[in-house]
Amino acid sequence: MATALAGTGRPTISYREVLEKDTRPTPPLMREQTLDMELERIPASRYTSPEFFKREVEKVWFKTWQYVCREEHVPNVGDTHVYELLNKQVIVTRQADGSLKAMQNVCLHRGRKLVTQGGCKQQFRCPYHGLTWNIDGSFKENPFGWDFPQIDAKNFPLPEIRLETWAGFVFINFDKDAEPLLDQLAPMPEHFAHWRIEDCTMVAHVGKIVPANWKATCEAFIESHHVFTTHPQLNPTNGYESCQYDVLSDHVTRFMNPSGMTPTVYHEQLDEEQRIQRMFRTSGRMGDDKPMDPEPGMTARSYAGAVSRQLLENETGRDFQEACDADLVDGISYDFFPNFHLWGGLRDKICYRFRPVGLDPNQTFMEVMLFRIAPKDGPKPAPAAFNMLGPDDPWSSATELAFLASVYDQDQSNMGPVQEGLRALGDEGVIHFSQYMEVRCRHLHHMVDVYLNR
Repeated sequence: MATALAGTGRPTISYREVLEKDTRPTPPLMREQTLDMELERIPASRYTSPEFFKREVEKVWFKTWQYVCREEHVPNVGDTHVYELLNKQVIVTRQADGSLKAMQNVCLHRGRKLVTQGGCKQQFRCPYHGLTWNIDGSFKENPFGWDFPQIDAKNFPLPEIRLETWAGFVFINFDKDAEPLLDQLAPMPEHFAHWRIEDCTMVAHVGKIVPANWKATCEAFIESHHVFTTHPQLNPTNGYESCQYDVLSDHVTRFMNPSGMTPTVYHEQLDEEQRIQRMFRTSGRMGDDKPMDPEPGMTARSYAGAVSRQLLENETGRDFQEACDADLVDGISYDFFPNFHLWGGLRDKICYRFRPVGLDPNQTFMEVMLFRIAPKDGPKPAPAAFNMLGPDDPWSSATELAFLASVYDQDQSNMGPVQEGLRALGDEGVIHFSQYMEVRCRHLHHMVDVYLNR
């Protein structure tokens, strides 16, 4: 639903007004504007209470679509990917007919995990006693079958888990009665077709345990005004005051954050030439050197768009002359409830996945993936290997994340203190989300309640 709130009380122009000044027309998908208007205080205990977390596990995590892997992680028959969520163990395997199947990764004899790491499998043989299943989950062999009269060998398959895919992303859902994936994902499939998601390949994959509740971790990445204090190096050219926030459906929200602008709260107001200089020397997103001279009258946004257009064409051999500036330079972040976040645009697409660690409400397994449009000619490169950072490894040690790595160190500097503060507030404490800039945070809690009340 459209609302006037998005343009009310701002110290600067709205995102829609930013787009109207760009050098090329923007697609209609970037001009939609919807907003959840509810405004409530949030109990701090939602982040810290073991009892509340147990309800989330049952009602939210085991009832929602979970991103597991990319199809290119399991390209050949027998290729298997191992996935864990809370106390659930899952294997995703490429079948002989080319389809994918997700199954419970547990031996039905004594409960041992069948598969401890991915790879190409001809069968799933339990290392404990040797009971074996075929890659389609059908039972194959029990070396001691004579002593198991209660087991019908013809009807003893691994339990199957619902699996559906979109644009190479593989999702599972433990709820067999859940709505279809594509119904809940809408309008993301339509929007990301514009940003050529089908042509993308994974170029980085990094993970780390962070000391905060999964919601507190998600919230660090679904509003942009934290840049003001958390990422001060980005202030000169980050237009977070003009950011647009949309609740596009029950399960999908987004923000669209303009680049090449200086917020009014920044201590120094810059002209366009100064902003152009800062975009290269300070932000890191555009690289270190200007590959072309700005033409007279170019704004920082139009110059960054021209540079990005040229670099992207050189990297991929594809034509991006019709791409608008926003497609190339803005931060366009979508999230699919509860924990899958994917950035739009035509440059690097950032993807986040957040999962609780075991049954601990105070820890989150955070993963960062980068997707990039593959070159036009030749096969897609294989997906990047996973890099798991240790407790003492900073994000900045993950050089494959380029300038983003140090940004995540800044983000993580908030997470532990946030969780400590939420615990200190106790059962009676509350937190206050803003009306507009933190609407995605409020909607996250709204959807948790929707699932808890089902």
